[in-house]
Amino acid sequence: MAEVLGPIHEIDSSITRFQHLLALSPQPDSRRLFSVLGLAMAQFKRHMLSDRREDLDRSIFHFMQSMLLPHHLWLEHGLLFLQAQFFLASALFKRLELSKQSQDAVLAAEFLRHLLAQPLQTFGFPRHQAITMLLNVLAFQVELEASNAVQNIEEMAVLCHELLTSDASDGDTTRSIALISKAISSKISSWGVPSQPLNLTQTIKCLRLARIHKPDLQVAHTALALCLGIRYVTTFVNDDYEEAASILDECITSSSPSSLGVSRDEFLAGLQFLVTGMAVHQSRTHQTPEYSEEVLYRARAFLASPSLEVLSRPSAVFSLEDIAKQRFRYFGYIEGLEASSSNSHLSRSGSLLASRGGDPEIALMLKTMDLLSELRSGIRHNDITTIDEALEKGRTLLASSPSGHPLASYLVEFFGSFLFEAFKRTNKIEYLNESISTYRQASHHVIEHQSMQFRRFPILRQLSLSLVTRSASFPSHHAQDVDEGLRLLSQCVNDGLVAPPERFQLSYWWASLARGFRRPSKSVLTAYEGAMVLMQDTPLFAPTLQLQHATLAKLPHDSHRMPLDYASYWVDLHQLEKAIETLERGRALLWSQMRHFRTSADQLLAADPDLGHKFTAVNRDLEELTKSIPPSHKLSIDDGATDDLRAVDPFGRLLLKQRNLLKGRDNLISQIQALPGFDSFLTSPSFDTLRSAASSGPVIIINHSSWRSHILILLHNTSPSLIPAPHDFYDRASALRDKLLESRLKYGLSSSDYDETLASVLAELYELVGEPVIDRLRELQVPEQSRIWWCPTSVFCSLPLHAMGPIPSDDGEKRYFLDLYICSYTPTLSALIQSRNRGSSSRSSNRPSILLVAQPDPSLPTVGGEIQVVQALDTEVTGLISEAATLTAVIDCFHHHQFVHFACHGRLETGNPFNAGFELHGGERLTLLDIVRSDLPTAEFAFLSACHTAEVTEGSIADEGLHLTAAVQYCGFKSVVGTMWAMVDEDGRDLAEYFYKTLFSASRRAEGIPYHERSAKALRFAVRKLRRKRRITLERWVNFVHYGA
Repeated sequence: MAEVLGPIHEIDSSITRFQHLLALSPQPDSRRLFSVLGLAMAQFKRHMLSDRREDLDRSIFHFMQSMLLPHHLWLEHGLLFLQAQFFLASALFKRLELSKQSQDAVLAAEFLRHLLAQPLQTFGFPRHQAITMLLNVLAFQVELEASNAVQNIEEMAVLCHELLTSDASDGDTTRSIALISKAISSKISSWGVPSQPLNLTQTIKCLRLARIHKPDLQVAHTALALCLGIRYVTTFVNDDYEEAASILDECITSSSPSSLGVSRDEFLAGLQFLVTGMAVHQSRTHQTPEYSEEVLYRARAFLASPSLEVLSRPSAVFSLEDIAKQRFRYFGYIEGLEASSSNSHLSRSGSLLASRGGDPEIALMLKTMDLLSELRSGIRHNDITTIDEALEKGRTLLASSPSGHPLASYLVEFFGSFLFEAFKRTNKIEYLNESISTYRQASHHVIEHQSMQFRRFPILRQLSLSLVTRSASFPSHHAQDVDEGLRLLSQCVNDGLVAPPERFQLSYWWASLARGFRRPSKSVLTAYEGAMVLMQDTPLFAPTLQLQHATLAKLPHDSHRMPLDYASYWVDLHQLEKAIETLERGRALLWSQMRHFRTSADQLLAADPDLGHKFTAVNRDLEELTKSIPPSHKLSIDDGATDDLRAVDPFGRLLLKQRNLLKGRDNLISQIQALPGFDSFLTSPSFDTLRSAASSGPVIIINHSSWRSHILILLHNTSPSLIPAPHDFYDRASALRDKLLESRLKYGLSSSDYDETLASVLAELYELVGEPVIDRLRELQVPEQSRIWWCPTSVFCSLPLHAMGPIPSDDGEKRYFLDLYICSYTPTLSALIQSRNRGSSSRSSNRPSILLVAQPDPSLPTVGGEIQVVQALDTEVTGLISEAATLTAVIDCFHHHQFVHFACHGRLETGNPFNAGFELHGGERLTLLDIVRSDLPTAEFAFLSACHTAEVTEGSIADEGLHLTAAVQYCGFKSVVGTMWAMVDEDGRDLAEYFYKTLFSASRRAEGIPYHERSAKALRFAVRKLRRKRRITLERWVNFVHYGA
């Protein structure tokens, strides 16, 4: 073989000689083998020196001739045979580089695979050279689509893995990793996902090994991140995203890249673009706030890249705007960014992706979407001819769009909604039928393109809506459409990628439809239970109490009724205990959450001190965060924070901190529940627990459900008692509430018109609720003058149940419900149970100390008299009056007194219950949120002599019970007196006098009863005394209510 080495004239001589020898060796013997092989080698060498294509072709021809000679001729020349195969593959590869003929790639790969299957070490043949060449050949096959690209990439990964564990040079290793990275990139569409399914398991394994063996090889790091990112956008496993982002972050912060052929700025911009695109995919797929914050963080870093291309900058700005709009949908107003002018889903997707090379298919689809939108918006009337013409044009546009592109599902989905709107305008079933088939087409398209899974939920939601609509409008389709519609709703509800608030709305619809269509009870209960879990998760979607309430308030109004409907279904199944458990789970969600943060850890600390301390700490941090005031949502570039949270502003930091704390807490709860005896830790209270709320008297629960309302009486030692409500109960109760509120707004509290309205409401309320309750209490042998508790729902939270009447009597004297029973209210059973957890102060026979907070002003002329009444009591009284009544002083003194008495203005703020509060000196206000932040274990009783203290703020959710009285009860006060609306100033003085005189009276019957537990009876006495005064209108004495123990 040495004869081929030398200057070109010597190679020419060798070629002539080998041709002559070949002519003399017609028979397939050793001489012919060496002649053919020598000629092939010489021609190949001359080609390498002269670039003559003819030499290369003839070389390959003669190499192939040698391979076709009888096998026994090669037996004695093993190394030569291996060399011949290698040079043939080299020649084929050389021609492949020149002509890019796929056949050359296939043949070269076959010979190299055969070569690698031989024991090369035996012959001292360098195996890594064959591996390197095969990697190059396979890369060409991927590029030329010469065979199965997926299999080729997998084979490249295996070869590269072997190369990394061999003694191959860094140059060979680097080039091989670059080849596999390029091969994978070539199979990625212009908008960042594989054009065909890729199994990257071996490739990722290979590149992870590369990071270990070649830690300084930057191309291996970026290739691994690319592969993890590609796998993420098809499988959406977050571990892949986190690993890829971590690798890219390391690359971004490392020293200047080398051997990459680009400047550092260009390199960084490319990495930032890659990780930002991954974050966008993550946010669209996993619809949770923390992933939206990740996009903000990544897009901001992308914009800061020095070498950011002009075409890429708009896409990053658009990502910021898009996520800002998400923030608005989740949490309200955002400062700092203009709203995007585009409402098209396709526009939002196309913007970030358009900078990846100006994909003409994306450009065509964006144009098609704009044209479809114009057609749809151009329909202003219900003329069928006009609509038919617009739809026909739409069909033509859709047919001309690239149907195989992943983003094409947007167009199909949009056209489905176009058809559905056409049906709603015309009631033409053909439109509805085509809408259903179009949505099905969009659904199949999403299934075929895994990267579009985030569109599955809205498509199935609309398809189910169309099917249910058809079943209702056209009975011939009824059964099949209902079944399919319910099945699709079930899939949507169980789609864990979608945010809880959106899934909750559908889950309630699913449950209502299943119940309405009389599906088996097991199916209905499954739907309701899914809705309950999602409703409980919905508040935690936001970080603070204020935003959590806003999240609940933004839900469709009827969805707030879900727990009431669920409970009514249990009653229909004669499961009264389950109905009571359900009502407890689904109401006052915010108060329940906050109580969970204050769960006693004493037993846990005894069983596992480490878990106990961790649980206490995370609860403390979560409670502090949840009760905080959310910072501005303004998207600032840098707020100076030094923690490791990936946030762009204080609000994002707060949000991410909450998500991390919640994940940590959930993990701790799982560990705690695995401990012996703790399996029910922090689970919803059982009926056996809840029935203890009736330990001192029955609790009357009114469930106001549009399906069927019920009155349930909870008793301590026997089963609950059910009072079925008439079929018009729901509407009549709603009408009473509306009538009362409208009259109050129209005429004012002090008007005779309002008093007449209130009287008529109380009378009808007695007929609707009071009379059947009194009859049942008598049947149950609950004696008159006993204590009872009202636990109202929905509209009944705004109706004065304690004052129902008048009750007919033989002596002609007007009596009301409170004359027969001592009434209290409780927002939930758990709140009442907690109010009975007595501290050491509750057991004391000493009179409690009272904190008096008063703010007299010209609009409250008799507050001075109320101050005198309280200060004259035979007990310790600390007065914070006028300028002494500052916010700081009041909160500090809360901790040092068992009783508190407020005599000042109470304020409500429409739509913001947490800003309701007591007016203090200098315009300061003790708000509901300030009260919630307090933890007062020694507190016992609060007298809230101010307006609106037990009134639900307009725009708030009745069943959340967000009023000042409930807040005072939550922070530790066991009993509270409040007002249902604005109060008359002088009534505070008179009521306080009557109340405290009764409360502190020396009565043997009252001995041993804590003072706060005497407060309900004392209030009743005071109210009845006030009622007997001359010229006292109905609303003045009805106004006062008692909450708690």
